[in-house]
Amino acid sequence: MNEPLNGVSEEAVALTRDALVIDIYTTGFNQALRTLTKSGASQEPGWFTKTAEELGADRASVRFNLPHIKEGGLNVFAPSMPDIAIAGSSFGIANEYQLSSQIARRHAGETEWPEDWSDFAWPPDPYAHYSLQYPPRSGMANALVAHEILMREIDAVDELSLVRTADDILRTQAEGKVGVLLDCNCVQMIEDALELLNVMHRLGFRQMLLARFSRNLVVDSWVQTRTGGGLTPFGEAVIKEMNRLGMIIDLSHTSDPGFWDVLKTSEAPVICSHSNARAVHYHPRNLTDDQIKALAEKGGIIGLMCIFVGPGQDYRDGKSWPVSDPRFQKWLDHFDHMLALAGPDHLGWGSDGYHSMIATPAELPKLAEGLLQRGHSAEVIRKFLGENYLRVFKDIANA
Repeated sequence: MNEPLNGVSEEAVALTRDALVIDIYTTGFNQALRTLTKSGASQEPGWFTKTAEELGADRASVRFNLPHIKEGGLNVFAPSMPDIAIAGSSFGIANEYQLSSQIARRHAGETEWPEDWSDFAWPPDPYAHYSLQYPPRSGMANALVAHEILMREIDAVDELSLVRTADDILRTQAEGKVGVLLDCNCVQMIEDALELLNVMHRLGFRQMLLARFSRNLVVDSWVQTRTGGGLTPFGEAVIKEMNRLGMIIDLSHTSDPGFWDVLKTSEAPVICSHSNARAVHYHPRNLTDDQIKALAEKGGIIGLMCIFVGPGQDYRDGKSWPVSDPRFQKWLDHFDHMLALAGPDHLGWGSDGYHSMIATPAELPKLAEGLLQRGHSAEVIRKFLGENYLRVFKDIANA
């Protein structure tokens, strides 16, 4: 099913496989479990090591598994949790509405996102927004279910290893294993209890998204921009507790006012794990130039992703793109723009899942190839692929 790595040099392949490669936010594991469910294959632990043929699934649907990860040179990935699919339903934060997906569909074919996009923060169609994205279960219950599913797989597969410290990242790379770094998606899972942050930390969670598609007790999301809401008093307490514990604060999906409030409040660097540049593609999920510069000045990093690269469905076709494709070149434009603003120490890779462009982790050398063709040095590429995130992780999670 994979697009052959045509046009990818041996230099790019060797660089990727030798480098530390970290996907700092991916829904890939969730996609894999969803595929497993639809195919009717056994969910006995160890399924993550199997090929499409072994699972009895369609080859094109198996995008994220251990064979693809090893082939592409991915050393560590951070699965979005508890956004894991079981029996056809997405386990995640209860009672979030599918606002963003409806807004995105409404404007999918437009050349650029409307300048007055915040006017569409609530879809005008009567009752159309009342489809729940997740089943009515508490966020913490979902988080614990997702944790158990993932830990069963880690326990069953010797090549998988839970990452808690920077030393764990380096150890898994040295041993040829694949590290799993637990990501809280998102803050609703702690409800109104700060103590639950400590529980999540004890379980191994090391970073947390502050918003997704709705307003919450901490901060507003990008679809709530018309409210002008930023960080709440409870949100300020969450930021301080995350700083104390050494948990990484993730501002992707956060409203613009919330972004600035968190940046002023946090004593530690913050990240945007999956966000591109708004100046290259005008979409509210992408970052403004001022946000990019400010996040870099704070010492954090931005994970460039496979979606919100450009306008229309062509950019979300679910297919692999060769490096020469104009859409792949548009992604490289995002990289070059952000590099000019933030410098080489503040960019990383946060796929948000292998939906389009890079269809599986096996194709990760295409990133290095594109960057080499743009004239970027091996040092810059290595920093982007994983070294920058390792630095931030060491500064925060090992503190």
